Amino acid sequence: MKSELLRFVLFFVLLTLISSAITDYVTKDKQYLYADGGISIQEETKNNLFLRYIHFLDRLFFQYGGKTDSGEIVYSHILVRLGPTFHLAIFAIVFGTTLSYLLSLYSMYLRSNFLKSLLYSSSNLILSTPVFVFAVLLLVLFFYKLQWFPPGGYESWNFLYIILPGVTLGIRTFARLTLYLLQDIWKEGESEYVTLLQTRNYSWKHIVFKEIFLKVFPLSLVIIILDFGSLLSGAMVVEEIFFFPGIGKSLYYSIKAMDINLLSILLVFSGIIFYTLNRLVLQFQIKLSGGK
Repeated sequence: MKSELLRFVLFFVLLTLISSAITDYVTKDKQYLYADGGISIQEETKNNLFLRYIHFLDRLFFQYGGKTDSGEIVYSHILVRLGPTFHLAIFAIVFGTTLSYLLSLYSMYLRSNFLKSLLYSSSNLILSTPVFVFAVLLLVLFFYKLQWFPPGGYESWNFLYIILPGVTLGIRTFARLTLYLLQDIWKEGESEYVTLLQTRNYSWKHIVFKEIFLKVFPLSLVIIILDFGSLLSGAMVVEEIFFFPGIGKSLYYSIKAMDINLLSILLVFSGIIFYTLNRLVLQFQIKLSGGK
C-alpha cells in the first residue's frame, strides 16, 4: 500500500511538472500572436519556471483550476462535461463489448471458420480505418438518408444523441476485443476441459455461452477497462464531429484556443484517469495469475 502511494505521488509530481511545462510553452506561443509585450513576458517565463510551477499547484489545489478564457471556473467546466462523457463512454463500451462477445461466441457455437475469418478481417479493417470515416458514414446513412438520429449535440441522458457517436467509438472497442476473443475462445473450444464437458453430456450451447464465456471474460476485462479509461479522457475527433459537449471537445478547444488554464488541468485529469485504471488493471492481472 505504501509503495503504491509513493508511486502515485511520484507520478503526480512528474505529471504536474509536464503539464506546467506545456503551459509555459503554450504561453510563449500565445504571446507570438500579439506583437505588443511578447518579449518581456517571454523573459519572465524563462526566469521563473519554479514560481510558475508553484502557481500551477496553487491553481490546481486552491483555485478550482483557475478560469478559462471565457471566464468559467475550470473545475465547473470539467464537471459539467463529465456527465455527457460518462454517458457516451458507457454506451460505447456496452455496445462494443456486447457485439464482440455475441459474434465471437457465436462463431464458436457454429464452429464456423468462415465467420471467424470474417470477424478477424473486419476487426483489422476497422482498426486500420480512421475513426472519422465511420463518423461520416453513420451521419450520411442514419441522419441524412434515414433521418433516424440527430446529427450531434446532447440533451441530458437523451439516448438518441448518444447513438451515432457511441457506435462510432464502440465499433473500435468491438474490433480490439474481437481480435483477442477469437483467439481465446477458439483455443478454449479445443481444450481438454471442453472435451470433458462434452463427454458428460453438457449441451454445446451451454458450453459455449456459459463455460467458455466464463473462462475468457476475466482477461478480456483488461481490454474493456483500458478502453473505458481512454473514453473517459475524451475522444476529441468524434466529439468534435458530432459537436458533443464532452471532455474531448473541451480538450480540442483548449488546444485550438490556447486556453492555458483549461488545457493544463485537462492534461492532469486525463493522466490521473489513465494511471489509476492502468494500475487497477495491473493489480487485477497479478491476482488472476496468482501473484502477490
